[in-house]
Amino acid sequence: MHRRSALLLIFTIVSSGCTSNYAPQAEQAASVPASGLITWKGQPLAGFRINLLPADGQRPAAGVSDAEGRFVLGTNSPNDGAVVGTHKVSVIWEQPVDDGLGTAPADLATQKPPVDLPAKFASPETSGLSLEIPAGGSSTLQLTLQ
Repeated sequence: MHRRSALLLIFTIVSSGCTSNYAPQAEQAASVPASGLITWKGQPLAGFRINLLPADGQRPAAGVSDAEGRFVLGTNSPNDGAVVGTHKVSVIWEQPVDDGLGTAPADLATQKPPVDLPAKFASPETSGLSLEIPAGGSSTLQLTLQ
């Protein structure tokens, strides 16, 4: 009986140590801290998604502006930054979603953007916007929409 328990224990220890390396890891893009401010006609633009499309085909980055127009970009995970280089930019409204905690507005289905941006800003090809992410990262990125 003791021999059987010992074998079961050894099997459990060996098998649990070997299985953790089988899960494939997604390749992570090298990113640097990247955050800034977005404004529309001089006023902070809240609740909009800023999408960055790198010119060199690297992984894109995105972030959503808060009530003060501040945004933090993420590439591999939220808020981890963006890849270094030149990026074309698009800006679209990020409609609030029901988080299930009762904090969503009651009229969620009829919510409209606080600002009707021109359609050109919805595509990185037509927005005319670009950002340069420096090698050391930046916390002072500026997107000024007119």
